[in-house]
Amino acid sequence: EELDRARNMLKCNVLTQLESRLVLFEDIGRQILTYGKREDAATMCAKIDAVSKEDIREVVRKAIKQPPTFSTVGIDIKNVPKVEEVTQWLGGDLPRKKSTKSWF
Repeated sequence: EELDRARNMLKCNVLTQLESRLVLFEDIGRQILTYGKREDAATMCAKIDAVSKEDIREVVRKAIKQPPTFSTVGIDIKNVPKVEEVTQWLGGDLPRKKSTKSWF
């Protein structure tokens, strides 16, 4: 199953990254700031295993309800699509606002 493969890849990536002391210390700091405690690798893997297809569907549903956010770097940005165009590609409508401002 694809979800099982994705879970295993994520766990492998997380555990491999934690072999680096720099990444490990970053992770410890981030967890303490976020959760107020440090979770061990087994707990992280259990949380990854607990993610269901429905959890992923719900995150995607929430994400596509919002207009996309993106940025462009460079001088020639004429080929970068407008937010409205990307929103159409994703099958959504932009929320209506009283006024819209553009930097361009």
